[in-house]
Amino acid sequence: MPQSLSPSRITELFSSNNAPLDSERAALNVVTLKGAKYLSVLQQRISTTRETLEALLEEQTRQTKDLADAKALLNPIRKLPKDVLIKIFTACIPSRIDDMIYAFPGEYDSLDTKNTPWVLSQVCASWRRATLATAKLWSCISLAMDKYVDHMECIFRFSILLARTGTNPLMVCIDADADFSRHPLLAMVLPTSSRWTDLSVTAPLLSFLPFNNISHALPLLQFLDIRVNGAGTSVGGFQSTHVVRGFEYAPNLRWLNLDDQTEPGLTPFSQWLRLPMDSEKVSRLNAFTTPSDAASLLEWHGAKNTKEFCLSMLTCPGLLQQTVDVPTIRHTLLQNLSVTEQASECTPGSIAELVSHLCLPALQKLTLIYKEGPIILPTIDHGTTPVLTDLEILSDPPTILDENSVIDMLRWTPRLRHLELAVKFTTPDIIKALGDVEDEVFELIPCLETISLMGAEFQFDDYGHVITEMVEARSRTEHEGVAFRFLEEVYLNEEIGDEEIWEELCHGGLKVFVIAT
Repeated sequence: MPQSLSPSRITELFSSNNAPLDSERAALNVVTLKGAKYLSVLQQRISTTRETLEALLEEQTRQTKDLADAKALLNPIRKLPKDVLIKIFTACIPSRIDDMIYAFPGEYDSLDTKNTPWVLSQVCASWRRATLATAKLWSCISLAMDKYVDHMECIFRFSILLARTGTNPLMVCIDADADFSRHPLLAMVLPTSSRWTDLSVTAPLLSFLPFNNISHALPLLQFLDIRVNGAGTSVGGFQSTHVVRGFEYAPNLRWLNLDDQTEPGLTPFSQWLRLPMDSEKVSRLNAFTTPSDAASLLEWHGAKNTKEFCLSMLTCPGLLQQTVDVPTIRHTLLQNLSVTEQASECTPGSIAELVSHLCLPALQKLTLIYKEGPIILPTIDHGTTPVLTDLEILSDPPTILDENSVIDMLRWTPRLRHLELAVKFTTPDIIKALGDVEDEVFELIPCLETISLMGAEFQFDDYGHVITEMVEARSRTEHEGVAFRFLEEVYLNEEIGDEEIWEELCHGGLKVFVIAT
């Protein structure tokens, strides 16, 4: 490589108009004579190196692809037996109808080819054969009726889906805001009613009338979910003489859910819906309805074996200023009752009116929920809930609880073991009463094991000390020589009282959970 002048000398010469020295001129002449040849050599070497680099990069790309292909071809899923593959496919669809109702309502559309099982049938020939041969994959039917504007397309696709279900039992979920009583898909799905195991329908009232065509044809139905939606105008076209009888014959029904989502609730279920006449297996009832409807449900002979009833109170406008006429009802098997009263939707005192007229000899858990309204507790006696073990009185936001009414209520629940009070306390009376001992026995609920005050608010002085004293009294294994069932768990929303006392109680076996709400 020919040597040129130093960079500093070149800079110096360029900054002036002086000519290079003779020796410098000789060096520069050598550069001009030999530099072009050397540059040609460099270009040749660069070209050779570039070809080598490109070859290496190409080899790298090929090797990367070969590696990916090898891993893909060796993937264990290619060796999975057909039965295992089908189990994996089955996990891709809702396994229960309440997954479609609660987890992603209206989102799982059986006619959307981007959803399972359509997409699985388009992967490869073997997957397609497995998918088409498995009727269960096609038997979870969810129809979002408002989406189906192109009737011809949806009819074609739905006919394919029904054919692929074979004779398999069906889970059917139909959801719509608009009336679909004349939609062609309804005429296609109704004839399959003898195969329904689960049915959920969310629709305006008028859309339920065509279901009268399925009477005597629900032998497999176990889950029935009926939701009336829309504003009051959705009742338009539904006459007071109209009755839906399509669900009268469901001998194997086990779970019934009734939900009036109209605003306001205009038509109680008892006025338009005929419940199954021959069902004696219903173990769970859920209802958003009026107190009188709730009473009708409990008296319904199909509910005689019901063990769980979850009720949210509604009131029809015409009943707002009327006293609810609820008969005395005895239900011998009900074990779990949850009742919600929201001030904006029902008359305050609806819970009290209903529960006060119940005789529930097997009830173990009672949950009373009050939203945005006063707490009016039911009046009970020794025959109302004689074996009750779990009582929850919850208010949102926390509302003032009448001390005398709750103390009177607790006097009739001697077997209570779990108590939760999410209310507003204005006096210490209830807390003190829970720690009082009379004739060597706790005056209230002597068997209490768990108490939760997590959602409670206290508006009296030194509430921490009062609660600590009650818990301390309840945590003793004996009192004046008499053995007691002692308190095992306490739930609070803040640390209260004397820290040393609480540490001593915990060392004695008490479990304290402080959870901020």
